[in-house]
Amino acid sequence: MIDFVQGKLAEKSEDGAIIDVGGVGLFLCVSTSTLQGLPKLGEKARLQSYLHVKEDLLQLYGFSDKREREIFLKLIGVSGIGPKAAMAVLSAYDPENFIRIIATEDLDAITAVSGVGKKSGQRILLELKDKLAPLAGDLSKIGARGDGGDMYRQAREALKGLGYGATEINLALDDYASEEPRLEDMIRFGLKHLGGA
Repeated sequence: MIDFVQGKLAEKSEDGAIIDVGGVGLFLCVSTSTLQGLPKLGEKARLQSYLHVKEDLLQLYGFSDKREREIFLKLIGVSGIGPKAAMAVLSAYDPENFIRIIATEDLDAITAVSGVGKKSGQRILLELKDKLAPLAGDLSKIGARGDGGDMYRQAREALKGLGYGATEINLALDDYASEEPRLEDMIRFGLKHLGGA
């Protein structure tokens, strides 16, 4: 296994980055959040990696940290979920939010990801709930965030009703945290991050 790739960032594209490692350009598929966290072109970059081997293809995947890679590996371990769908999930949700979605069994959030249908979403929830517990730390605390997930779902539905897309809503609500969460505050927070307020 290629554990990590380190070198100068040579190029960025919508779905990946090329890292110059000793004069060899390695293309790594990365999630949107990992892509956003990369340095400027020409600067040193280091990504955790995974080499996916198929009979006719070798594809490198890059991750901002080991936690993101671990979730990717758990996702591709789910029957019917390939690397492309796993990357789509990681592009829609950062690891903490994905773990919260699994903990609260939020099927709507999973199926909001392009390429993940209802059956695949149900398999992800069923197969990963126990497997993600060690990564979550206090899974019950994450599950309790946003009133057990119900408030998060209600806020997402309200923002969807205003015409925003599922992925942009999920990204807007990613950082919401409160000791005493209120639906109105969560919606206001989402609108602020969506540029609507």
